[in-house]
Amino acid sequence: MAIICCLLLSGCRSGQTNVTPSIEFSSVPLVDPGGTGRMASIEGRVIGARPGQRIVLFARSGDWYVQPYADQQFTTIQPDSTWRNSTHLGTEYAALLVEPGYLPPTQTDSLPASGGQVIAVAVATGEVRVMLPVFWRTWWFRLSGALACLFALLAFHHIRLRQLTRRLNARFEERLAERTRITQEIQDTLLQGILSASMQLHVAIDQVSEDSPAKPRLNHVQQLMGQVIEEGRNTIRGMRSCGDDSLDLGRAFDRVRQEFADQRPIDFRVVARGRPRPLHPLIRDEVYGIGREALVNAFRHAGAKSIEVEMEYTARRLRVLVRDDGRGIGPQTPRSGSDGRRVLSGMRERADGIGARLKVRSRAAAGTEVELSVPSRIAYLNQSPRRAPKWLASLSPRRAIARLRKSETEEDR
Repeated sequence: MAIICCLLLSGCRSGQTNVTPSIEFSSVPLVDPGGTGRMASIEGRVIGARPGQRIVLFARSGDWYVQPYADQQFTTIQPDSTWRNSTHLGTEYAALLVEPGYLPPTQTDSLPASGGQVIAVAVATGEVRVMLPVFWRTWWFRLSGALACLFALLAFHHIRLRQLTRRLNARFEERLAERTRITQEIQDTLLQGILSASMQLHVAIDQVSEDSPAKPRLNHVQQLMGQVIEEGRNTIRGMRSCGDDSLDLGRAFDRVRQEFADQRPIDFRVVARGRPRPLHPLIRDEVYGIGREALVNAFRHAGAKSIEVEMEYTARRLRVLVRDDGRGIGPQTPRSGSDGRRVLSGMRERADGIGARLKVRSRAAAGTEVELSVPSRIAYLNQSPRRAPKWLASLSPRRAIARLRKSETEEDR
């Protein structure tokens, strides 16, 4: 019986002795070119190691370098046959199972081969891992940020535009109310007083004999008073403008020529381009006032043979251009004097008051061009259905318009 037990024990020892030692990696660091101070953990286990044997680690960065440091060349094998240590990063990693008396090289271009004091050699390539960028470095995040900034700028512009529009509306409403008040006062006081005085003068003239030397002077005074009354009515009618055909811009500009009918013949024409659109009454009055100033200046001082008014209605703006072929504005021309400067200054102030842009182009003996450009959102009373802005609708208060129409109807009667 004792002999059988001895044979079994000797067989077990011979089976253990015949196991070939080997090394396995359980955790390998990432692939890295190396040469940096970055380190990572490397782990594994040994099969068939004998007591006293140790692990030597290498990392490849061009050559093989012992790990983790030149003065710490060995890694201890734990009782459960596992081992663990730190290593610098490299492209490949190697683990050698060596005898206790083995002295590894600090740097080598090739690993030692198995044999002698090197029991086993294992080599593993570094782990390749796809690193996704953080979300704030992705293209879609940057694109979203750019779009958000763009939308914020558009929203700020829209809010700013609405604030400016409200201020402009308030200014227009104040001006319309003031014009209405002035019109009513002129009609009720000044014009009525002049009309009464004219009637009394007419009665007095009838009582003066025909051979009286004062009668021609009285007739002249009566004629002047009649002109004042007519001009006052025209002014009131212009201040009450509500968009009827009699105050159309083209026709209004065409009537300016009649004021200078006694002058030499001048080729005068009014051209309208685009589809005419209804204008806000205050804007139309200011545009007419600026255009009329330019026309009167051309008729009186330009010495022109041809004068043209061009009106252009587009989706973006209302453009009025007054052009003549006269002497232009030079240092020696009458229009360049103090009166001309006051006229141009007044035109610019009126243009700035409605948010328009005025340009004057002129050279001596080359004619003059006065261009007025009004943005469509300010000029037009009703926009096209595609854009349909509603903010301009408040520029024509219904009550004020109704009062003006009522007073105009009473005057016509």
